[in-house]
Amino acid sequence: MSWRMDSRKAGIVLVDVQERIIAAVAAAGGILGKIDRLLDIGKLFSIPVHLTELAPQKLGPVSAPILEKLGSGIPRFTRNVLSAGSVLPKELPQFLLLAGMETHAAVRQVAYDLRERGHLVYLLADAVGSRNSLDHQVALDEMRQDRVVVTTLEAAACELGAEAEEPILEKLLPPLL
Repeated sequence: MSWRMDSRKAGIVLVDVQERIIAAVAAAGGILGKIDRLLDIGKLFSIPVHLTELAPQKLGPVSAPILEKLGSGIPRFTRNVLSAGSVLPKELPQFLLLAGMETHAAVRQVAYDLRERGHLVYLLADAVGSRNSLDHQVALDEMRQDRVVVTTLEAAACELGAEAEEPILEKLLPPLL
């Protein structure tokens, strides 16, 4: 199986980007900015988005700006345990871009759930976060050792657009000047 990402076989999984979690996560503003950019890139390539919610009655709903950006047709997969394997659809794209909160908890569990199902998971290190930076870093290191591709949003965007021409290329890459 190739590690090269094909945008026609890609999906986005946003894990637990919920109001109360956001309020507790270190550098949440920067992470939310990356997630916003990820959704723009997803729209550019018509990549489907899957949202998970952990105990929304306690942790609040998915962030309102994300829901507004995605529109009303995006299903939310709700659960009361860290692992989302039992609630995510069985049929997901081969390549999955993973972002959300918290890196060492639900994001890690989702990454492993998806790897066990045979998906190639691209964990976007700059679009995930935890309350504690050590938890975040250790989780990134562990997942990398467990063959999850740990990358950045821009690197993943370049991989998605490896064959892209104008005008997609212009929209994909941030201004260099």
